[in-house]
Amino acid sequence: MVVPRIQVVACCTAALLFAGCESTLCGSEPPTADASCLPPELEQAPGEYVASSAPRDGAPTIDEELAAFVSGNTSLGVALYQRAIQEKQNLFFSPYSVTQALSTVYAGARGNTEAQMAQALRFSLSQSRHHPTANALERALAKPASPPPASGTPPTFHSLNSAWGQQGMTFHDGFLDTLARHYGAGMRLMDFENDAAGARAEINRWVEVNTRDRIQDLVNEESLPNATRLMLINAVYFKGAWSWPFREQGTRNAAFRALDGTSHQVPTMSGGRGQYMEGDGFEAVTLDYAGGTFRMVLVVPEWERFEEVESRLSPAFFKDVRARLENHQIDIQLPRFQIESELPLIPALQALGMEDAFTEGADFSAISPTKLRIATVNHKAFVAVNELGTEAAAATAVGMVPVSLPKPIHVNRPFIFVIEHVATQNVLFLGRFVKP
Repeated sequence: MVVPRIQVVACCTAALLFAGCESTLCGSEPPTADASCLPPELEQAPGEYVASSAPRDGAPTIDEELAAFVSGNTSLGVALYQRAIQEKQNLFFSPYSVTQALSTVYAGARGNTEAQMAQALRFSLSQSRHHPTANALERALAKPASPPPASGTPPTFHSLNSAWGQQGMTFHDGFLDTLARHYGAGMRLMDFENDAAGARAEINRWVEVNTRDRIQDLVNEESLPNATRLMLINAVYFKGAWSWPFREQGTRNAAFRALDGTSHQVPTMSGGRGQYMEGDGFEAVTLDYAGGTFRMVLVVPEWERFEEVESRLSPAFFKDVRARLENHQIDIQLPRFQIESELPLIPALQALGMEDAFTEGADFSAISPTKLRIATVNHKAFVAVNELGTEAAAATAVGMVPVSLPKPIHVNRPFIFVIEHVATQNVLFLGRFVKP
């Protein structure tokens, strides 16, 4: 039996907003929940649940708007990547999760805060078009492969949004409408003020459930104090088997030269099938997941040119790579790897020009009459390439034997990788592996 390689990816982004002053909160009763809006993930959570009665918007967006949204997501990802990299460290995060979580915050921003967020987050569409497009993209990503894969289990992908607000606080109907129509979310009311520990436990449990226990303890006492008034969260989970599994018994220890020049013996898989291109100072290869809806793109620079190639990352760089990919029978030797990352996003967002949102001058007046500012933006991510599951090996190996010798590609040095949705070219995850 062949052991197919399974990609398991999970990440979560949380934006915490709390009152900018300790004034008495408004005591108006929140709107009544519409039971039809209650996500199954929250059915058992304690506390009152409020949601707009507005149904989830199913209208498609136009291609130009979707392309602009996707380009902005990639641009933000690259900007955060460049500010998060440390010289000798691995990195992994989800630009898409960051975009989704901060889009829900953006829905409530006005004035200079709104303008700064749009610039820093690369949101090029107006508020009236940004949120419907975010919704359309999420629906496109969740659409199953058609036709389904002839062999292998199709990937599992989901992106979920949630909101957690202070009991007794007033939230504007327009904000709740946006959460319901475009992000499929209502709001769980919690008593942050008197039971912050209980609120933290419930939020962390929701994150764990929706990332299959891969992301734990997203919020702690420091990131969720009793001054909290609102928490907005996005959780993304992906799991997929390769369309073309690596060879049976093909994993061997092989040398990997880390970015600091040291050599390490690492378990290295062998096999694969995908598209290939050769660029200026690097090679790139794709590995499809079952069904072809998602794929991994590996960018493997020449060892001495890694930092140079890394500095060239941009939406245009990835567009050029995609345009020059060609089908090849390849023999890729790829290390097994696992990365867990936690990114401090506020310094990076401030450096990108999003300043007012974290100060007393923040304008989130479209969320609530209560004065709010962002206190924390947490992001955790996990990725593992490992051997899980089984499939019949002989027929696959025999049926796909190349006519000529496959092109050898030995990933024995630092590489950059993305996981993307093929149809929309949306970058879900972005990372670098520079040391075992």
